[in-house]
Amino acid sequence: MNIGKHLKELRKPDSQQQLALELNLSREAVSAYETERTKLPVDIAQRVMEKYDDPWFAINIANKYTGGAWVRKLDGEFAELNRSSVVLKTLEELDEAVTSIKNAPFVKHPKLLAAYELQDLKKSLLEAIDVIVAASHLVAVSCEEYGYSWNELWDEHTSKLVSNGYVSKGMN
Repeated sequence: MNIGKHLKELRKPDSQQQLALELNLSREAVSAYETERTKLPVDIAQRVMEKYDDPWFAINIANKYTGGAWVRKLDGEFAELNRSSVVLKTLEELDEAVTSIKNAPFVKHPKLLAAYELQDLKKSLLEAIDVIVAASHLVAVSCEEYGYSWNELWDEHTSKLVSNGYVSKGMN
């Protein structure tokens, strides 16, 4: 779903004017974002996330701002986003990734790898991406179904990374 359409769905039943007032924007700016005549700026996207705390908007905006180098919401004909299906798919992807990573020659120096070993590494990386997609959907569906806050979960995760010394406190 495009960002503008998603923004329009999030704000309903509120009017563009109501959203504009809350975000300290003009109604015309909201209209331009919704019709995608203007790209939604990062700071406005952050304020929209603070207001609506919508996991699908977070996924959508991250995908858009990275030029497609992040998770997309699975919305195709065969996508099943019910709790059970998402859990089972996540477990399946995790199993496949663990097996693939165990069998790939990650410990070997890159200059010593044969072409078939590079293919094994690439396969493992793609399996890891499958896990990222599945796990992201598991978190998003769970936020919707159980009422967890996407933003609070990420804040808590960031606090854990900081307290364990994996990321600097000021990085955000």
